[in-house]
Amino acid sequence: MTYYVRAPGTCGEFIQGAIDGQSFLVTCPINRYSYALSQVTHPLPHYYCSLQPKSSQARNLVKDILHIPSRDNTAIYIRSDILQGKGMASSSADIAVAAMATALSCNRALTPKELETICLSVEPTDAAFYPGITQFDYINGSICNFLGTCPPLKILIFDEGGTIDTISFNQQKDLSHKIQEKEPIIRESLELFKKGLETHDITLIGQAATLSAFANQRILYKPNLYEFHDIGNAFHSVGTIIAHSGTIMGLLFPSDYTAIDECKRYIEKKLPILQYIDIVETTNEGLTYIKR
Repeated sequence: MTYYVRAPGTCGEFIQGAIDGQSFLVTCPINRYSYALSQVTHPLPHYYCSLQPKSSQARNLVKDILHIPSRDNTAIYIRSDILQGKGMASSSADIAVAAMATALSCNRALTPKELETICLSVEPTDAAFYPGITQFDYINGSICNFLGTCPPLKILIFDEGGTIDTISFNQQKDLSHKIQEKEPIIRESLELFKKGLETHDITLIGQAATLSAFANQRILYKPNLYEFHDIGNAFHSVGTIIAHSGTIMGLLFPSDYTAIDECKRYIEKKLPILQYIDIVETTNEGLTYIKR
């Protein structure tokens, strides 16, 4: 039997910062995925490939944890819909599906906590493999709070260009001081966000995301953010979301919003320096797998 595993990427983070010295992010999982296949017994489509270094490292960690003999060479293949180096959790999703596919090939399913431990052993990680929306310590995993499920949202995503290396970003000398400076705004943002999830009020969720996005300007400046946000306001977006350590920005809209293509064209006209990426939707499913 072949196991088919998938994990969502993200559109950046709803919130990222620290409170009382505790770093965290609030996940924004979307319907773009990394996929893994294990125990393949039939020819693969051309878009699947063998493991990249980080995914291979995750596979070896799982083999150590489960005491799988090193000579076991069950092949794992991966493909992804998620852009790399943009702040969309492509690496986290790849690592998670590679780890789970490895375990499933030995008739064992990893728990979300085990996945978290493996991912953090490779690099600072998102937690989109958890179901729902999670407040998560992306460096050490010391907090992992389920906040609830996200009401449906559409996100119009654009990119300012370039790539950000997550590990280098998190090693900035003055990063902790900059994060501390924005703590009052992050507190306000988190309270708004929790209230928005509790009441399924997408306006509050959008306000929370926007506060965090603007506060992050002192850490990773996005020169087009304010004009991008203003255009969103003109098109009745409920808020702006960013990749706090990446290059993408997104406008949040109700799931039944019908003028998103018009907004896209307007941004392409007014901000031609930005590159259109995608229109996605939020999801709450976390990592899933089936047996075929």
